[in-house]
Amino acid sequence: MLCPAEPTEALRRYVRKYVHVESSLAGVISFWPVPARSVTCLEFTFGEPYRIHHVDGSNPEVNYPSTIIGAKTYQRIRLELHGRVEGFVILFQPTGLQRLFSLPGHVIVNEHYEADVVLGGAVAHLRSRLGEAESFAERIKIADTFLGARIPRVDNESRVDAAVREMVLKQGCVRIPGLASHAGLGVRQFERRFADFLGISPKLYARIIRFEAAIRKRTIFPNGNWTRIAHELGYHDQMHMIHDFQLLSAESPTSLGPHLEYLNSMAAQPQA
Repeated sequence: MLCPAEPTEALRRYVRKYVHVESSLAGVISFWPVPARSVTCLEFTFGEPYRIHHVDGSNPEVNYPSTIIGAKTYQRIRLELHGRVEGFVILFQPTGLQRLFSLPGHVIVNEHYEADVVLGGAVAHLRSRLGEAESFAERIKIADTFLGARIPRVDNESRVDAAVREMVLKQGCVRIPGLASHAGLGVRQFERRFADFLGISPKLYARIIRFEAAIRKRTIFPNGNWTRIAHELGYHDQMHMIHDFQLLSAESPTSLGPHLEYLNSMAAQPQA
């Protein structure tokens, strides 16, 4: 069960939504793919810890109680869930974590870390308070207060922020020279600034945004045609889209079908 909720209005430039995750998997083991995705998140686990399996075959890990999870450029892990699953996830806007915590994206892209080690002991206190809360609504208030206190007094939108918003709005169907020109930068300078801030090149980031847009379209219209989705998103043809899916998720569009709702909930969305 996934229950989403929006943050307070003052936080919506930084936080896309909160998600309550809860399920009972007694006697069942479920595996969830973690393909490429454009957003970062803070995840707090209160139920059974899950196991993290690496695609490269290295030893599995057990997740941290509080985890900071960076954007992904490919599927490097999948999750093994069992027992009572309960979690609270803070999904940031694509540049929200960097702006609230002054943490460059390249530090965490394709990685996950124990959150209170990276962001400080206040996160451990936050998890304790979230764990004591009696409802999702109470957790939202606690998170709003904690994150609201971190909003910068002066937060002028950077050229990278504007470019990312344009990418999401246009579902990844953008040209990098056009974004650079709009930012008043040369292409090389724009690419360097973008990669420094997000840890991903603008070309690859746009590709991930388009991948997420395809997932969103299929989630909204589950009986929709993948060929039509490919056409709407500017792929040359369906095989071009399938190639991107395999590159970014190691899966075909069809094989990701059972997980589309979950994957869409974790993806970037155009800001209102």
